[in-house]
Amino acid sequence: MTLKDEESDIQSTLSDAPPDWNSDDEPPDDHVGDENTCSRDGAVRKVIQKVGKGLERPGQNDIITLSFSTLQLDGSDSLPSLSNTTVEMGTNQLPMAVEFAVKNMRVGEVCEVRAPAVYSLQTSPLCGRSLRTQPGVLPKTDKVKRRYRFLPAAPRSVSEQAKKDLLNFRKAKQEATEKGEAFDAASPPMFRASVELLSITCVLALTEDRSVTKRILQKGSSRRQPRRGDVITFSYTIHGDDNARSETCTLTLGKDKLPFSGLGHVLLSMKEEECCLARLSSTAALPEGEDFSEAHEPLPVSLEVTLLRWRRRDLLPVGEVDTPAGGGSDACALLKTEIRQGPERRSHDVEAGSMVLAAMVIGEGEASLLSWRVGEGAVPGYMDVAVASMRFCESAAFEASEIVQTCRPVGPSYEGQTPLRTLKVSALDPWLVDLLKEQEVAEDSPKEGASAQLLPIPDDWTMQGEVNNWSDLKLSEDGCFKLVFLAATEAVDLCLLEEDGQMHFLELERAHGNALAKVGRFEEASEAYRRALDAVRHGSLYKALFPTERGHIQGAYSREAFEGEHPLERMSEEEVSTRRGQLVALHLNLSLCATKAGLYALAKRHAETALGAEPESAKALFRRGQAAAGQGDYEEALQDLQKAAELMPQDRGIRAEIQSVQHDLRAHREAQKNMFVKVFQPPDRLQGDKQ
Repeated sequence: MTLKDEESDIQSTLSDAPPDWNSDDEPPDDHVGDENTCSRDGAVRKVIQKVGKGLERPGQNDIITLSFSTLQLDGSDSLPSLSNTTVEMGTNQLPMAVEFAVKNMRVGEVCEVRAPAVYSLQTSPLCGRSLRTQPGVLPKTDKVKRRYRFLPAAPRSVSEQAKKDLLNFRKAKQEATEKGEAFDAASPPMFRASVELLSITCVLALTEDRSVTKRILQKGSSRRQPRRGDVITFSYTIHGDDNARSETCTLTLGKDKLPFSGLGHVLLSMKEEECCLARLSSTAALPEGEDFSEAHEPLPVSLEVTLLRWRRRDLLPVGEVDTPAGGGSDACALLKTEIRQGPERRSHDVEAGSMVLAAMVIGEGEASLLSWRVGEGAVPGYMDVAVASMRFCESAAFEASEIVQTCRPVGPSYEGQTPLRTLKVSALDPWLVDLLKEQEVAEDSPKEGASAQLLPIPDDWTMQGEVNNWSDLKLSEDGCFKLVFLAATEAVDLCLLEEDGQMHFLELERAHGNALAKVGRFEEASEAYRRALDAVRHGSLYKALFPTERGHIQGAYSREAFEGEHPLERMSEEEVSTRRGQLVALHLNLSLCATKAGLYALAKRHAETALGAEPESAKALFRRGQAAAGQGDYEEALQDLQKAAELMPQDRGIRAEIQSVQHDLRAHREAQKNMFVKVFQPPDRLQGDKQ
C-alpha cells in the first residue's frame, strides 16, 4: 500500500459519514438486520426486517397508510395496535417513536422500532418551523454528530425525561450491585413496536408556515408551470360540500383578484391538466385583498382545483429608446401571449442572417405567409424579436405599442438586401386555422401535435413568393397581430466561408451599415459593421494588414494559427490597397458610430486600429481626435486634429473641430484657474467678524 492510499484510509476513518458510504456520500442499500438511527439525539432506532421499495420517504404533512403493533412498553399499558390505518404526519396521531421511524422508511418496509418508554407518547417530533426558536436559528442543544444534525428532534421535556430514566436506571443498578442484591431489569424502560409502511401520499407545503398545502390527485401532462403575468383557466370546487358547484375562472396571475388569497400559491405550483386537493388555512382562505379587520376570521377550506389551460405571457425587449416620464423599463417591450405551445424546440437559433417563414394575421383578416431574412431591415425590429422567441409550429398573439413600432422601424433599402416576400400555399390553410384557434383542439384532430416535418411547406420557400413592402400590410392602430412560426434556416457560419464568401458578406453588411448611418440609426449601423468585421478579423490577411490586432503578449512568444503564411505576397499592390481601404473604412465607421453613442474609449480604439494599417490617414487622426476630445483630453485631441489638418488642409470639418476643441480647452483652463484662485489666500477678516 502506498503512502497516498494510507492517507485516504485515514481520511475515510476520520469522516463523519458511516464507513460503508460510497465516495459520492450516498448511503448504502438497505439490508435485513440493519440498525439505523431515526432521531437527532440517537434515542430512537429501527432494525429492518423487510426492505422497502423505491426512494420516496414520508415527510411532514404527508398522508401514510401503515400497520403497527406494540411488542414492549415498560411502566405503562400496551398501546392499541393499528392495521391499514391512514394518518397524516405531524398531527399527533402516532406514538412519537413510530413517527420518528416512519420518516426514515420506504413503502413496503417492515422494521422494529426501539426507543425509551417516554417516546411512546402520542405526539409528533419537532421539525421545520416548530424546531426553530426564531427564523433560521436552531435551538441550542448538546453536540450532535454531523450525520444526525438534520434528523427530527424530540421536545426538550421528552428528551430530558428519557435522560432522567436512564440515570435512575444506572443509579438503581449501581446501588443493587453495591448491596449485593439481584437487579432484574436488564435495561431502562423501553418501547418496542413492529411497524409496516404500506403507502405514501405526498402532500406539498407551498408556504413556509404551511398555511397552504396541496395533494396531487391527477398528475399534469406537461413540464411547464405558470408564472405571474400568465393567463390561466382553472376550475375549483369546495371539497366536502355536497351543494358546492364547480366554478371556472380565466384570469391573469398577479393582476386579477383570486377567490382566495392562498390560491395563487397553488396555481403557481401546478401543471396543465393537473388536479389537486388544496388546503388553505384561515389566513389563506380569505378573499384576496381582505384581512381580518374587514371580515370575520374564516374557517380553513379545502378546494379541489384543476388547471385546465394556461397561456404564457412575456415582455420581449426590442431596444432602448428615450421613454417619456413614467414610461418604465417595459415601455419598449413587445407583449407576447401564447396561443398554442410549439411542440418542437429549434435545432438552431434564429439570429441575424436566418431566413424565416411565418404566417401573420392582422385583426380579423386572413393569414398571410411571409418570408424574410432576419436583421436586414425588411421588417420592423419587433418582428425579428417575435420569431426569435418562438418554437416551430407555435402560435402567439402580439401587441406592439406605438413606442415599440417606432423603436426599430423598417430599415432603408440597399443593394443586396433580401426583400420581404408573400407566399401562397393553399395546403397550409387548414393547418393554420387549427394552430390559430384560441381553444384546445380535440384529441382526434389530425392537426394536434403538428410538426414542422409534417407541414406541407415547399422546399424552395426561401425563393418563392412575390416581393412586398411592409407598409402594404397595414398594421392595425392598436398594434395587435398573430404569428405562427413555420420554418427557419440556419444563419451562415462565417468560419466556414471561403475568402470570396467572406468578402461578399462583408460588402453586404457594409452596405447595410452605410444605409443605416445615412438616416442616423448609428446603433443598428454599428451592429452591421461589426458583423462585417467578424467575417474577416480572424483571417491571416486581416492580421497582416492590422499589426495592432495580432494579439501578441508582451515578453512572451505567441504562436499564431496562420504563422508561416504570407497572404500579402500572393496579392498585387492594387489588391492589397483595395482590401486595406475596405477594412480601414469599417473601423472608421465603427469609430463614428461609437462617437455618436458617447462610447469614446471604443471610438478611440477603432481609430487607433485604423492608424495601425494607415499611419498617415487623416480621417483616422480626425476620429481619434474627436474621441479624445469627448474624453476631455483636449491637448491630445489638438495634436491629432492639427496633424490631420496638415494632411488635408482644405477640409473644413477638421478646421471647425479644431476651433471647437480650442474653445473647450480655454474654457477648461479658465474653470481650473477659478477653482484654485482662492485656495491659498487667507479669509477676509471683516467678513469673518460679520459671520
